[in-house]
Amino acid sequence: MAKTKDADKISEMRQRRQRAVECSSELYGKAIEDTKFVTVPGCQWDSALKNRRGDRPCYEFPKLNSHVRQVVNEMRQTRPQGKVRGAEESDRGLAEIMQGICRNIESVSNAEQAYDIAFESAVQGGLGVWRICTDYANDDDFELDIRIDPIRNFASVRFDPAAMQIDRRDGLFAFVDDLVPESEAKRMYGDADWEGFDDDQGCEDWRDAGQVRISEYWYKQPVKRDLWALSDGRVVFADELAEESGLTEAEAEEFLAATGTTILRRRVVDSHKVMSVITNGHEFLTEPAEFPSKYIPLVPVWGNIQNIEGQDYWQGMVRPSKDQQRLHNVHRTAMTEAVAKAPKAPFIVKMKWIKGLENFWKKANSEDFPYLPVRDDAEEMPKRAQQAEVPAALIQLAGMDNDDMKAATGQHDASLGARSNETSGKAINARKQQGATATFNYMDNLTYSIRYTYEILVDMIPRVYDTQRVVRVLGEDGGEKWKTLYQEVPGPDGQMHTVNDIQKGKYDVVITVGPSYATQRMEAVDSFSAMLGQMGNGLPPPIAALMAYTVVKNTDLPGADEVDSAFRKLLVAQGVMQPKEGEQPPEPQQPDPRMQAESRKAEADAAYSEARAQEAAAKAQVVIPQAQADIQKTVAEAVAQQLQNMAQSGQLAAMLQPPPQFSPAPSQPPPGGFFMPGEGPQF
Repeated sequence: MAKTKDADKISEMRQRRQRAVECSSELYGKAIEDTKFVTVPGCQWDSALKNRRGDRPCYEFPKLNSHVRQVVNEMRQTRPQGKVRGAEESDRGLAEIMQGICRNIESVSNAEQAYDIAFESAVQGGLGVWRICTDYANDDDFELDIRIDPIRNFASVRFDPAAMQIDRRDGLFAFVDDLVPESEAKRMYGDADWEGFDDDQGCEDWRDAGQVRISEYWYKQPVKRDLWALSDGRVVFADELAEESGLTEAEAEEFLAATGTTILRRRVVDSHKVMSVITNGHEFLTEPAEFPSKYIPLVPVWGNIQNIEGQDYWQGMVRPSKDQQRLHNVHRTAMTEAVAKAPKAPFIVKMKWIKGLENFWKKANSEDFPYLPVRDDAEEMPKRAQQAEVPAALIQLAGMDNDDMKAATGQHDASLGARSNETSGKAINARKQQGATATFNYMDNLTYSIRYTYEILVDMIPRVYDTQRVVRVLGEDGGEKWKTLYQEVPGPDGQMHTVNDIQKGKYDVVITVGPSYATQRMEAVDSFSAMLGQMGNGLPPPIAALMAYTVVKNTDLPGADEVDSAFRKLLVAQGVMQPKEGEQPPEPQQPDPRMQAESRKAEADAAYSEARAQEAAAKAQVVIPQAQADIQKTVAEAVAQQLQNMAQSGQLAAMLQPPPQFSPAPSQPPPGGFFMPGEGPQF
């Protein structure tokens, strides 16, 4: 029964691979031709035209390769970088640990090399691939590590043609082929049925000129999983809970009931396991192994990809410009031939002039003879025919071919570093930006692939790093920290709690594109140095010292680390920078003796002034009433003396006499209309 099941699986595997090859063989063939076109000398001529030229030269003037290099190297200067974010506020700390682990995986794996190889392949042919795998850290270790490895031959990878998503995450299978010498294959898998392999007619395409095709077969195995919502708030898969407890699912359910935890809701989830197995087309050479992720760990990078009538058509930068490059080669070769023939124009002679001297004249254009003899009876000297001229049309066509390539790639002279019509820096940068925009789709597709890589890593890390272990966490600046995963620490309630449990976090992944950290460091050195030079003494001393420290910290020079350490200690001691964990905090500043003396003198002067003020206030309380009494006495004495003087002079008596009496005036004047003398008022 087992053999029948294996035979069914082998048959299914063969059908899947055949379907994958048939659906993509044409595009893979074109991609291989495109890659050879810009990398292998002699592949830039049309084969029919090359055969028709025979022994005539077929020169190549590879302009297209510089366009490819421009896009690839621009990416290397502004590498996309993944970032892990916590889906909730409580997940921020775990997300930082996850981010640091992902960076460490990239660093240890030299993932930049895998990204570069795949991206260059995508720009040239339209497709590049890298893979994510696991391996033991050391030969004497049982802890698995995660790695990102390059796949240098993109044509060895075949994806499920029914997959519709760009990253092929919805594909049900994939193949990674490798052609191995037959003797090496038999040595590696000596227990295999190689006689049956040789007789198997279905394995014809698995053999090629003494080589055997060994393929990694990745596939998704459907499984059904029970999802439980527990009364304590947890939502768990029954199989995971049972595996953690070392029980069966039924026993785990009974255990929950015994502990008072009930299952509030349950449902069956259609899921899958990712499996891999090695095959030679005739049988499985290894046992199927489960991969610790829900994704098939093969990450494609596309150049230009477009779905046309349900089928994906993809290509790189080379394919649309191949005809322009071929025409440029033809026209430049014709120009070269014309110029080469110019000094070797044929001679016009009569045969009787050179009779018996033919060997000299046959080698006239190939040998450097000091003279060419003629017969003595020759009537005149031989003459060269009119020299061949380079047609102006060929020169114009070669220039047009060059412009056509620039138009097809979107990169003009300014983008390629050549002199162009733009003269100002602003105009040159604008044209460079135009070229970068025309090719940004390649960079954008790379960011999609790196984001998918981080999603796979975030899914794998909790499964691979599932026990307590110390891991290195890298920061953006390359600084490293060490964290203990699943560490047990006592809590405030006296109970043991698990910290750094990355399995409990939920994460999102984003990608940023910009200059690498090393480039940012150099820009920081230039910017802060310029600011220090311009502002100079206008900066407060602590700010100037901090900016100078930033320049030293970001400078890669011999001895910079020692200067950095000493500078930092000085700034921390001065209180300009906060001490880090493990650094000595700044000591309390000792008071200046002179300032202490001045302070004590100021305090004494203030106390003396206050005492004088209090003494003056006390005296005032005694002096003021006495002064008031003296003033009153003086005033009374002055008044009495004045009265005495007035009495002696008689002025006082006159002032004491009664005032004179007045007679009432008549109400009417006397006859005559006026008063008579002696009749008026008497005083």
